[in-house]
Amino acid sequence: MLAEAKHLGIVKITVNSDERPFFEVERAIVSKFGLKGVWVSPPVDSVDAPGQAFDGKVLGVTGAEAMHLLLSRARRVVIGLSAAVSASAEQLPKFSAPELEIFPLAGGRAGRASGSNPQELVATVATATGGQGYQLPAPLIAADSRVYGALMDRAGCADVLDEAARADLLIVGVGSADQVAPVFRQQTSEPDLEEIARSSAVGDISARFFDSSGEPAVEDLDSRVIGLSLAQMRRISNRLAIAGGQAKVAAVRAVLVSGMVNYLVTDLSCAQALLEESD
Repeated sequence: MLAEAKHLGIVKITVNSDERPFFEVERAIVSKFGLKGVWVSPPVDSVDAPGQAFDGKVLGVTGAEAMHLLLSRARRVVIGLSAAVSASAEQLPKFSAPELEIFPLAGGRAGRASGSNPQELVATVATATGGQGYQLPAPLIAADSRVYGALMDRAGCADVLDEAARADLLIVGVGSADQVAPVFRQQTSEPDLEEIARSSAVGDISARFFDSSGEPAVEDLDSRVIGLSLAQMRRISNRLAIAGGQAKVAAVRAVLVSGMVNYLVTDLSCAQALLEESD
């Protein structure tokens, strides 16, 4: 009866333990990359194969643990567009942090709600914490420089982003340049996608594409992103990335070696690959 109830979703079994199953791996990554903290989940590659939808439940449980700890210490957080961050936010337990201010890292997209849009993530975290959410009424990528200027100057985006830049916590996902996320394809032209393919980009954070050294890699597109720049992200004191799977290894390594983030949630397969690579 218990097994059937668990299968139907009536019963959920949670094991509370102070023992961390991948403690040695976490400690090794902290030491190798000089990070403040690392959380490693079981491998996600069985659901992270090319062409398959990302199933973030495994990574999300671990991501929620990290988010809970860091959010409880923060006063202002900026959250980026990410399926992995969304999966983590959904698992976030409710706790009281009424003074917490929650900002989106960048604009979002129109259409069906997916949970991974920055505006939706702000609302999810605000509900869990009782904090105050802020909105950025803009697309992720402006069509051209004139639209970018109008959004920044007339729609109030610049003011919101100025406030977001003063955050003490950044929570982002990390994308792979080899597998551009569908949300970007919906807002970019073929020339943009061709520029990404020709560039030295290995990954992105909310459409801010970077090379293996963590430097901006797609100049024209970067100039039209409605959001904090990579340089502004680096100035935030606590910076958490949530990303896993073999497809993300190069991008995750770039954000670690460049100091773009100082906290990491990843899965065992990505963690082991990071440790196997020579400096």
